[in-house]
Amino acid sequence: MSAFLGPIHIWLYHKIQFQDAMTDVILDLAEDKGFGELREKTDSRYGKLPEGNLEDLVDTGNIHGWLQEKVSLVENRLAYAVTELLAKIPDSLPLMEEAICQLGQSNPVESGSSAKAAFDYLDSKLLNGMPCDHVNELVENSEDKLVWRQAQDIHGAYWSMIHGDVKHYYTLRESLMKGMLDGSGIVLSQLEDQVYELRR
Repeated sequence: MSAFLGPIHIWLYHKIQFQDAMTDVILDLAEDKGFGELREKTDSRYGKLPEGNLEDLVDTGNIHGWLQEKVSLVENRLAYAVTELLAKIPDSLPLMEEAICQLGQSNPVESGSSAKAAFDYLDSKLLNGMPCDHVNELVENSEDKLVWRQAQDIHGAYWSMIHGDVKHYYTLRESLMKGMLDGSGIVLSQLEDQVYELRR
């Protein structure tokens, strides 16, 4: 990545902010369930994503490093919030799925989109490391069907560090994608481990 702030940096930062919005949904749910201190515990352990415009926040001398730190920050926050809420309320995963699905529904894929346009929209929202990580690989791409493989698991390490289960991340991400696709005419299926299909 260059030393100048460009569209790719802004695109990545929006993805970072969107993942943090997922954590906010989990922390709001925890509060509703009487576990309000989880927000304070999460903020105190990992810090918070700064508010404001990227150009006013970023370290222009080290844009790549600054963004990588923020990727780690929001990955850690989500893994911790989900794992702690499950430890406190073991049957809360379906409630989290429902809340995350609603977040997806409030960020919908446009109705009538092609499979590729739907994939591009999901990719503009979902955080998969840095662009140079090349996490998603297209396997098949036509107007009505797109298949992609996640080539590496860049989320698992964050969950392992706190003895969480990364399967919870993938469960919630699937709920999020299904929420985003609700009403779009496109259906998401998981074909095998880390291989997904969008079909119109």
